[in-house]
Amino acid sequence: ENQVKFAMPVHFGFDDAAVRQQDRAALEKFATVARQHYPGATITIEGFADPAGSAAYNLRLSRERADAVRDFLVTQGLDGAALRTVGYGKSRLVKPGAMGDDAGAELNRRVTFVIETPAGGSTATLAAMSAGR
Repeated sequence: ENQVKFAMPVHFGFDDAAVRQQDRAALEKFATVARQHYPGATITIEGFADPAGSAAYNLRLSRERADAVRDFLVTQGLDGAALRTVGYGKSRLVKPGAMGDDAGAELNRRVTFVIETPAGGSTATLAAMSAGR
């Protein structure tokens, strides 16, 4: 309720948390929309991984991805104080058991954005797929 979901392709290289050049345009667009339509909102950037690798490794990797996206969004004019990050590792799988090159594994490797607007506003959840572990 009071949520909107958008698919936004953002990819990471295998075993890598760096924002790739080809994904910057989508993140730039997200930053523009967030600045224009959600001023004063708190945005939580949630990172995820597929089930390949240990739980500890995937938790760290998912946090690093969320942090990398946050850092990029700050360069696009979003207030870093309004951006929170969290890594969920290999939990909340979209395609249970899919990992590596398995069909649907890329659906598990994603970043989502949860936008919480000031009191009385709505909440929007934006999903971004990411490739990599």
